Amino acid sequence: MIERIFEVPALIFVVVFALVAFALGAIVGAVKGEGGRALVRGSEAAVLALVGSLLARTFVSVLLGLAGNSPDAGLAVGWAFFLWPGAVDTIAWFARARLLTTPEILLWVASGVGAFTGMMDGIWRIHNWRGLGWLSLPLDVTWGLAGSTNGCLLHLCNFAWGHHADETRTGAHRYARGFGLKPGFAFTQGAAMSNLNSPPGDPLYAHERTHVWQNRMFGPLFTLSYLGWLAVWVLPGTVAGAAVRAGVLQGAEKWCYFNNPWEAWGYAVQNEPRSNFAVTAEQRRLIWSNILVIVWAIPFFGIALFLSYLIISEVW
Repeated sequence: MIERIFEVPALIFVVVFALVAFALGAIVGAVKGEGGRALVRGSEAAVLALVGSLLARTFVSVLLGLAGNSPDAGLAVGWAFFLWPGAVDTIAWFARARLLTTPEILLWVASGVGAFTGMMDGIWRIHNWRGLGWLSLPLDVTWGLAGSTNGCLLHLCNFAWGHHADETRTGAHRYARGFGLKPGFAFTQGAAMSNLNSPPGDPLYAHERTHVWQNRMFGPLFTLSYLGWLAVWVLPGTVAGAAVRAGVLQGAEKWCYFNNPWEAWGYAVQNEPRSNFAVTAEQRRLIWSNILVIVWAIPFFGIALFLSYLIISEVW
């Protein structure tokens, strides 16, 4: 469990990655006219890539080791902390195959996600190392790995055409433009906030940064329950949209997204009534009050926690 953390190929990988991170950080600093300070930016990128990779690899190795490296543990970790390996191997399970949730693959995925997350954080110097700010990186590469995995994909997607804001020590990345699921709406995964043209201090920025910390505080519960809410309410939402004559797509959007407890929390921080996003009276009927969101959230999260308990007690 411990020995495999420091396997020679893994150490070579993280050292090479750290050197690349140093070079990229220094280049970004030089382009921004920082002179000798560009080396400091590069050094932060290198150190965080090294730390992020080792922390993520250690976390996953310990989780798998405590469960005896069983296939069930691999599938659970693949879902809870990386999403995509779990989804792929759930499909592969029907063919009695195991593609991405073996201990070896998961450890390499952890190494890569941790290194890339740390590198990007260091290049853009997002972490405030004073007070509790130092917790953000360890949380991102351990408990919040699922969001960080998608955050890495978001960084890659925005590389060619997104515009990364040059804000430091805010605890999150902000792309003023970039990937989004809907025009005019921001999209946040892990510590990466995309398509967000609102600077720190703006209410919308506060909303998206809330999602960053939801991922850090609640980890897999945040990610999987968010997706679970979408799955549970998409069909009832379409029926409700048709029933009030607002349209099935509007019904699905309002019940899956605007009534999602995690989003209701974000809009509460933003101090923006969710009903403001309803154009017609029929659409407003689809948006629940905050009290009703809480009423439905209690049994939903109760069931989610109970299922989590069953899985954890069975696997570990």
